[in-house]
Amino acid sequence: MQIPPLDEAKSYRFNPFDLTKVWPHADYPLIEVGTMTLDRNPADYHTEIEQLAVAPANLVPGIGPSPDRLLLGRLFSYNDAHRARLGVNYTQIPVNAPVAPVHAYSKDGVGRIHNVSDPVYFPNSKGGPQADSEHHQPASWHADGDLVRTAYELHAEDDDWGQAGTLVREVMDDAARDRLVSNIVGALLAGVTEPVLERAFWYLRNVDKDLGDRVEKGVRAG
Repeated sequence: MQIPPLDEAKSYRFNPFDLTKVWPHADYPLIEVGTMTLDRNPADYHTEIEQLAVAPANLVPGIGPSPDRLLLGRLFSYNDAHRARLGVNYTQIPVNAPVAPVHAYSKDGVGRIHNVSDPVYFPNSKGGPQADSEHHQPASWHADGDLVRTAYELHAEDDDWGQAGTLVREVMDDAARDRLVSNIVGALLAGVTEPVLERAFWYLRNVDKDLGDRVEKGVRAG
């Protein structure tokens, strides 16, 4: 997907860093960057899946995080959860180990398997690891206001219904809309009672009036 400049994001019609929104392809078309081919299943589910530790903080050089607040929280929380689940040396487990050699001042801890031969203090005169300054400057963004715990500043088209309505009316075809109505009706008939039903119909009519009407009709008929 084509990523807009940050200054364009500030004035975009809705907040592009709101997790409940998607960036319309009409404004930012998809850009193909490659193909991922999955050509085998795990040989051992525990070693390759249960011990797998992916994290959004694992960024390649030149790529930095966006101002998405959920992402910023996950940059810390994922790695922290992996340390609690798998141990502080979880990156030495083969499924998580980098292909390129790593030189760091990290030492000891449960589950460590690599012997430490580098000096364990910095700076040193023993030829210890040095930071790669060329690739140590991740792409970033400038905060032009106070970083506070508060709600997003609303953009012109920030609402709770617009994109959901577009999905129902313009993205789905008739068959998909029929399946959507059927699925919702089935869920509401599984023990949902008044006044929750009325709130569900109201909610769905805000998304799309016809959708709400069809769901209510299906529930009342059931």
